[in-house]
Amino acid sequence: MTAYSPLGSPDRPWAKPDDVILLKNPLLETIATKHNRSPAQVVLRFNIQRGVIVIPKSATPSRIAENKKVFDFALTNEEMESIESLQRGNTGRVCRPASVVNGETIEWAYGRYDYPYGEEF
Repeated sequence: MTAYSPLGSPDRPWAKPDDVILLKNPLLETIATKHNRSPAQVVLRFNIQRGVIVIPKSATPSRIAENKKVFDFALTNEEMESIESLQRGNTGRVCRPASVVNGETIEWAYGRYDYPYGEEF
């Protein structure tokens, strides 16, 4: 499995004002501070420890370098479980296939037989 937008695409143009900003989550910030890491590194490490391939995107050289520094620490089982408790299922997805027609967002793929994002993993 590959994580698409594993850091929550904080700069996504279609974000709504009330959308959750993953990298500002207090739990992730606390765990990051404990490990002397950034919340992004914690999110990447969490997924790697779950066996998920992560492909973070960044145009900032310092963030690209930071994103690679996730293999020299590990999250505890308790931290993994705490982060897992943040799971919001399909409602927490920030990259759902959609189109805007006459100002209305239409999630055209949701409900199709091959739509994979409703599955729990």
